[in-house]
Amino acid sequence: MREKMISKAQITKIQTMLSRLGFSAEDRHELISTLTHNRTSSTKDLTSKEATYLINYLNGRISPKSVQEQQEYQEQCKNEVAAIYRLSYMVGMSYGDTWADKMMNIAKINRFCRERGTVKKNITEMTLPELKKTRKQFETMLNNNADNAVKKLIDKTLKTNKHEEFIQ
Repeated sequence: MREKMISKAQITKIQTMLSRLGFSAEDRHELISTLTHNRTSSTKDLTSKEATYLINYLNGRISPKSVQEQQEYQEQCKNEVAAIYRLSYMVGMSYGDTWADKMMNIAKINRFCRERGTVKKNITEMTLPELKKTRKQFETMLNNNADNAVKKLIDKTLKTNKHEEFIQ
């Protein structure tokens, strides 16, 4: 389920506030990019929740998250993404070591996440809780693949043994 996106009224309010506070276009993009942990740098791509946070911050109602908190959050996100990519290799979705292979794998994983993922977003657009859901989905896929492989091996063994009984 997608988060509710920013409303036109919120966009107008944010743009007005940023202009009155003297933010340059570059500063606006940097502020929004920091707020969204590099998910977007555009006001129109904010969620409603992020827009509310930004409005409250610009009004001085709340203080920004500390640099350390932001770095910890980004590190956790990076670790989740790394785990998802490792799992994608283990389930057979990704392969290869060249730069071109890696770019193709990223595209495949993003497409999978958009079309079949629990969150329906590219990995780069996901928040930490969404990345954790996606990681669980990949872990489940790996476990299901392992279970299916074991079942196939057992079936193959049983069929081979039945065939040998008829030969003797």
